[in-house]
Amino acid sequence: MQTRRSERTIYLRVLAPLLLAVVTLVAVSVGGFRVLTGARASVGGESLWSKATSQTVARLRSRLTVSTDAAECMPLATLLAIPLGNRAARFALERPDPDLAAARAGFIRGGNSPDDIDAMIMLFRYFGDSALMRDAVAAWRRGDELIDALRELGDRICALPPGAGDAAARAAQLAALDRLDAQLLLAEARFSASLGESSRSVEQLLSSTIALLAALLFGASGWYVVHSLRAQIAQRQALSDANDRWELAAEASGVGLFVWRLADDTFELDARARGLYGLDASVPQVVARTRLAALMHPDDRGIAVPLARSASEGVPLNLRYRIVLPGGSIRHMVANGLLRDHNVPNAERRIFGVLRDVTSETDATRLLHERDTAERVARARTEFMSRLSHELRTPLNAVLGMAQVLDVDKAEPLGPRQRQRVQTILQSGWHLLRLVDDVLDITSADAGVLSMRPVPTAPREALAISLALIEPERAAAGARIVDRWPAAPAAVLADPQRLQQVFANLLSNACKYNRHGGRVTLEHRETERDVAMTIVDEGHGIAADEIAELFQPFKRLRSTSDLPGTGLGLVVVKLLVEQMGGRVEAHSELEVGSRFTVWLPKA
Repeated sequence: MQTRRSERTIYLRVLAPLLLAVVTLVAVSVGGFRVLTGARASVGGESLWSKATSQTVARLRSRLTVSTDAAECMPLATLLAIPLGNRAARFALERPDPDLAAARAGFIRGGNSPDDIDAMIMLFRYFGDSALMRDAVAAWRRGDELIDALRELGDRICALPPGAGDAAARAAQLAALDRLDAQLLLAEARFSASLGESSRSVEQLLSSTIALLAALLFGASGWYVVHSLRAQIAQRQALSDANDRWELAAEASGVGLFVWRLADDTFELDARARGLYGLDASVPQVVARTRLAALMHPDDRGIAVPLARSASEGVPLNLRYRIVLPGGSIRHMVANGLLRDHNVPNAERRIFGVLRDVTSETDATRLLHERDTAERVARARTEFMSRLSHELRTPLNAVLGMAQVLDVDKAEPLGPRQRQRVQTILQSGWHLLRLVDDVLDITSADAGVLSMRPVPTAPREALAISLALIEPERAAAGARIVDRWPAAPAAVLADPQRLQQVFANLLSNACKYNRHGGRVTLEHRETERDVAMTIVDEGHGIAADEIAELFQPFKRLRSTSDLPGTGLGLVVVKLLVEQMGGRVEAHSELEVGSRFTVWLPKA
């Protein structure tokens, strides 16, 4: 069946170009001759048109110059029947939906031969707007306009009484008639010249096209003969090259080939296929299917149904299974095959296919699945922490509120020990509230929903608010603020509220972890694009191996484990600054102090 299709394809390749060239040659010849016929007929029609207009002008001139009743006016529609008929044909062809019957009737009234009318219609319809006929059609339209003017002038002349009459009026009409006659002659000459030029162009084009097609036909025939001979040689070479390429591709990708002979239920395996199964790749061998089935993983041996369908119905074979290699390792395999030669006897039927080792692909898919699972778990954990933090705020606010009421209630004042206990509740509550707020900020940043609107912000204003917020902590630590900022530092691109939160966290740490009565120095530096704002303390300092652990959630350093804190403040600072397009740097020296620098882009 495939051979017969190939033979039909060869015949079509040989005959189709020849047939196309012959049909094209005939079509061009017939079309060109019809165009010439239409042009010739149009020239003949122009002669009749010219004769009708000349007779009409002569009649009207006689009416003006003869002083007797003998110069009686004939109906102008009768005298101009030929031009009017041709005009009606043009109007019918210029419609959006051309009326061919009306055009044919108009050309017949214009005195044209019925045998030439089809060619005239084709010439106007298909070439009227082209460069070939554009000037001629324009002259035709101009002539029809002059015909209308002639009819109007004729009506006025025929309205004059015969005889001498008003000599001045007749002289004026006669002058107008002479001018119109001259214009008609000019339009006729232009129409004739344009058609003549078109005819010559068509003749030259037709001759050139026929010669070109004849040359192409001869050249194509000769080329095809040579090409056919070369193609036979090239096909042999291409087949050899395809086999070589397949061998290279199969070797590079580790694809093995097999042939399943259904008659004796055995497999012919090439060297790569034998290697995939862990067999001796250097010895060609025919392997029984039962032997290959014994190498399969026990859980994958139930593939008899797909194999049977492929063998009996010709369904493409597509199997995925595992084999156990001699060393005990497992290899994932994919087998694809197809039954060829459906019409041959059962004893000769074979399935051709390929084998691939997809162990690495399977492992990659498993790792991808594990990564997706881990990401889902992380998102679930973040969502849980966010919800938990929100739920904790409500009862915590109630606890803090009631504790504050007990602390300030003058109607029922607390005793010293009770007040101390209430203060412990308040301190613990505020500590827990800060922890909840920090967790909310961290989870919001991880989820990408942290509220952040960077705008041009004056850092000194944010600093002043932050200093006021941490004033109780500063006073408790006896710290002194040394302000080395300029009076009006450059504005930065930041969220004002979040910048206050960053400064408050850093200033709070600088007071909390400072030595009692130590200094908290505020430094400022600008570059072309950024602003660096540094907070320096004189505390115990941080060891070099602990610097990397500063920005980890809930990480408390050994040297500060006895001080109150959540271990989230610096994590929140880092997240907020990075969300605003900046960065945080930390430097410390034992027994000297620590310095934290916030870099933000200039506004």
